Amino acid sequence: MRAPAVVLAIVPSALVAVVQPLGAQMTHPPGMSHQQVVQAASAGGPPSISQSATIGWIDSAGTMSVMRPGTNGFTCVLVVPDPIGGPVCGDANAAGWLMAFLTGQAAPPPQSGPGIAYMARGGSHYEDAQGNIMMEHDRSPHAAGSRRVTEGPHWMLIYPMDPASSGLPVKENGTGVYIMYAGTPWAHVMIYQDPNQLAAPIRR
Repeated sequence: MRAPAVVLAIVPSALVAVVQPLGAQMTHPPGMSHQQVVQAASAGGPPSISQSATIGWIDSAGTMSVMRPGTNGFTCVLVVPDPIGGPVCGDANAAGWLMAFLTGQAAPPPQSGPGIAYMARGGSHYEDAQGNIMMEHDRSPHAAGSRRVTEGPHWMLIYPMDPASSGLPVKENGTGVYIMYAGTPWAHVMIYQDPNQLAAPIRR
């Protein structure tokens, strides 16, 4: 697996509850209404999560504008312009990991437990010719031969995982589960399972 050389230039305050100063003017992405931003960002997670989550958007400078405060510890965000292919909803445990990753830290902070992040509208990543996932995104420099891969709806277990001890693969495969960024401090589990279907009743 290629060692990380490029990091996202977007501050992921999307996954950190942010309170705007009293009286601060609420801003919106160009051409989007307040309701459109709320709907687009909320689509990152299942309704059971997004309906009570903090909702906001992040601009290219990494500034987050909160559209609606939440109560469940999750934050759902739209990034404009979007470097990762879809909105994201994450819990408080995922926030520190994502903040460190997207701001170019050498390693994530210590975690007391796993974090959960949803991308119910899917996303994207870049791979080399061998299918190794690269530390690139839609707005970063790209290595020769890298290609953009569209991801379907999925959720992520943000916790250190080792392929040798877990037995999990390190590339996309038919099972829908693999370790992304294996061999780096940013290794985490990708689960290609539609977050909107997680609350469906079990039929016996």
